[in-house]
Amino acid sequence: MSLRAEVLNRVKRGPAWLREPLRAAWRGWTRIEPAVLGALHVLPHAIVRVKPERRVLGIYHLQEHAGHLGDMVDFLEILNVLRVGHGLRKIDLCYIDDASNPNQPVSRKRLDASQEYKEMMLHLRVLLPCVGAVHHFDSDAEFERFFRSNFGRYVCWPRYGYLHTWPTAHNYMHISDRGYPFPNVFTPLDDYFAARGELPTLTCPPALLEWARDFIHKHVSPALPVVVQLRFNPDSPSRNTDAEAWTLFLQRMEDRPEFKFVVISRREEILPELRQLKNVVYSKDHASSVMNDLALILISHFSMFPDAGFVTLPWFYGLPTIFLGKQRHPFPHQRMNDEHGTGLRFLTPVQRRRYGEYSVDTLEREFWSLWNDLATAGWTNPYMQ
Repeated sequence: MSLRAEVLNRVKRGPAWLREPLRAAWRGWTRIEPAVLGALHVLPHAIVRVKPERRVLGIYHLQEHAGHLGDMVDFLEILNVLRVGHGLRKIDLCYIDDASNPNQPVSRKRLDASQEYKEMMLHLRVLLPCVGAVHHFDSDAEFERFFRSNFGRYVCWPRYGYLHTWPTAHNYMHISDRGYPFPNVFTPLDDYFAARGELPTLTCPPALLEWARDFIHKHVSPALPVVVQLRFNPDSPSRNTDAEAWTLFLQRMEDRPEFKFVVISRREEILPELRQLKNVVYSKDHASSVMNDLALILISHFSMFPDAGFVTLPWFYGLPTIFLGKQRHPFPHQRMNDEHGTGLRFLTPVQRRRYGEYSVDTLEREFWSLWNDLATAGWTNPYMQ
């Protein structure tokens, strides 16, 4: 006899004080409508939803934070590091743009000059692998209400306290590990790398990568692509490319069939004479956007940058790159916790930085050094597959 049958028999043979309540309970249970029982199934889910899923909240205030594309890439990597470090699934984003906020960094004029540029900045969030909700606020007061109402469910970056109020009393000469006024300070990256020895990578939409592979197939193959950013920005000329040195360098390399240079400059930075070289292709001649250019960086054999923000993109993906800065600018180094140029411990041996004036010979030497090291290691770009 089964255990169930044995229990039922004992109940039947038991005293009346035990049999009667059990029979009454059974009769009542059988009279319950099935629809009522079905409704009870939602109770466990409702109980779970009382405590919402914990997420990272990325707060980017377009009137208070820096307005360069490279700054936004840094910000997104920090959010991804916080997500993985806290074991969370999703990142929610808040963009605030209250025109009455007086905290406008020097880069704000670039956003005001071009609605397209602002939209490009916001669109960079596609690099995050796990975006949840995206909120837009045109009022500091409205955002503040949202922030306080939801404070307990988020890991916030920057690390604003519960009682923080906007506009923020910023000192743009001060860098805080809490992420304001500069939400791209590298402290979270350094802390994560110190604990785990690596950084989680951003992502890229498959359609963009497919476009980039098709671009390389049409305009570069069978040569290997080397992406180059040539910069000629009047806002900060000390960070610009040495046009003469680069022109001579590209001319020297013209007869090498094993590689070809993909230049990702802005349209207004194009040097028309470089179009005549058979080893140079300008991405903007093929209607590429900033996002297309980022995809080209990801699938290149390696990349070469002036003192410009997009150099951090291959850093965060672990891809080979050469950074050529004419001089050290103290403030960016402080933001990266790299005051003496010896920080950024997450960089690998094939992610190289060189400071100082350079010539065509310098460019050639740096190029061949990285090229030969990658060949010795048998390195191939996983994003090209």
